Amino acid sequence: MSKFLPFCLAAVAIGPWTLRADPTNEQQYWLELINQARRDPVGELSRLVDYDSPTTFASPASNNSDIAQALDFFGVSASDLAAQWSTLTAAPPLAWSNALANSAQSYSQLMVSSDQQSHTLDGLSYDQRVAAGGYSLNYLDVGENLYANSKSVAYAHAGFLIDWGDSDSNPNNGFGNGIQGDLGHRLNLYEAAFKEIGLGIVRTGIPGGNVNAIGPDVITQHLANQFREVNGELVVDAILTGVVYADAILANHFYTPGEGLGGVAVRVFDDVTNDLLFATATNSAGGFNIDLLGVTDGQQLRIEVPGFGVDRQYFTVNSYTTDPLVYGEEVKFFDNLYAGFVVAPEPSGAAMLLLAGLILRCRRRRFCFDKGRCFR
Repeated sequence: MSKFLPFCLAAVAIGPWTLRADPTNEQQYWLELINQARRDPVGELSRLVDYDSPTTFASPASNNSDIAQALDFFGVSASDLAAQWSTLTAAPPLAWSNALANSAQSYSQLMVSSDQQSHTLDGLSYDQRVAAGGYSLNYLDVGENLYANSKSVAYAHAGFLIDWGDSDSNPNNGFGNGIQGDLGHRLNLYEAAFKEIGLGIVRTGIPGGNVNAIGPDVITQHLANQFREVNGELVVDAILTGVVYADAILANHFYTPGEGLGGVAVRVFDDVTNDLLFATATNSAGGFNIDLLGVTDGQQLRIEVPGFGVDRQYFTVNSYTTDPLVYGEEVKFFDNLYAGFVVAPEPSGAAMLLLAGLILRCRRRRFCFDKGRCFR
């Protein structure tokens, strides 16, 4: 039996309805980018960079000029990046956490006011930091990625995943292969055990005299998971996350800020019994998160967005149990699920639908060891 209290608070539930606070449109967009990368790591590399051959970048190396410039500045090795990327495996999606967003936003602001990029500015450990933002004390893993001089969300997304920087801190060879040696930012974002994420972005009020935290975007990512105790067993519940949007701005089959539809009903049924299990409404950015408390391994679920004529989506609940050496005892993880719904607006209703609508990384593991090895 765990020595920790059997308590978990992740959402406010009223009857079958589960609500969470809203991310901004841009935060929802970044969440979509991250979850796209987690479910399709092979495709993500081709979205980030362009190759002429398996060992050579194209010229330019990216269709984003800022990313291409960073790849060139750090001398990122195309062959090493491809070789490292080939070892990545798909991971379940991350759900939005307002508590983690609170702690991430506060820490980004602290970097601005301190004019430093560091994991130790407030004197707190990572778990204490996210707890101060309201996250559960029943955590298992906590991760933190920092970027104090990012040029945009897309730039930070690429920087964290490619993990550009100095590979070995050897002043005699430039930046080595241009990829940070421990790959910590990338590994945080592909860690299957993480369940939730919060994104803190500060781009206004940055003093012109700052020399370290200069932006234009000062960014913190907080990632974590939490458990509850069920009959003496530690359980990390599944979360259904996703978005409902009208693909009307770029028409690229991907969420764009401003396309999200708020207030749309999302319902979860047991596909065998047809019982309604959970329901929610999308937030103002079009996203949704539902804690799937009490689902069982192999249970068949059906997700519906009624009233829009979109296809139902079907899932089978999956779980796995960790080795006792990982956390000090066995933990049963239920994988998160993702459902994205694209609504095609009628011409007369389009406007109405739209209106509805150098880096650091640290990680801490609760039971066994501290994964907080960082580099400046």
